[in-house]
Amino acid sequence: MTFNSEIIASTITTLGAFILVYLSVIKDDHVSKSKIIREQLEKFYIPFYKIYCRGFLSQLTLSDMELETWSCILDLMSDNLHLMEPASQAMYSNYYLAYLNALEARDGNPMFPLESTMQKLNETFDALCTSVFTEYITLLRKAKLPVPILPRQKHNGA
Repeated sequence: MTFNSEIIASTITTLGAFILVYLSVIKDDHVSKSKIIREQLEKFYIPFYKIYCRGFLSQLTLSDMELETWSCILDLMSDNLHLMEPASQAMYSNYYLAYLNALEARDGNPMFPLESTMQKLNETFDALCTSVFTEYITLLRKAKLPVPILPRQKHNGA
């Protein structure tokens, strides 16, 4: 009986060690994902939301704002592109192009009619906001943080 009890004890010890290692790996993975989500929120999504709210962008169009606001959004995106979720990340080049075209239109370049170029800037920004806010809500829920009531976006012509 001694031999069997030694085998059983060794088996239980070995299984216990494997279970402990497995649970540690799962916990570390969860902690790592939580840190990434927090970094995404702190460095991109929350600052984007603040710019949106402080600029009253739910009531105004982006083209109504100063160039500084446009640039602030571009800088935030550029500095944190690696932290953005794929859908918003894919919109970066669209926003950048609309931004550059709007600068040309404001400088009077005849190849960029002011009204249609500004409308394109607003439409691009509205699409970006929809994507960013959808991702923002998802990340907040994953982090088990309260989800704010997001302001309704102003649609062009509204």
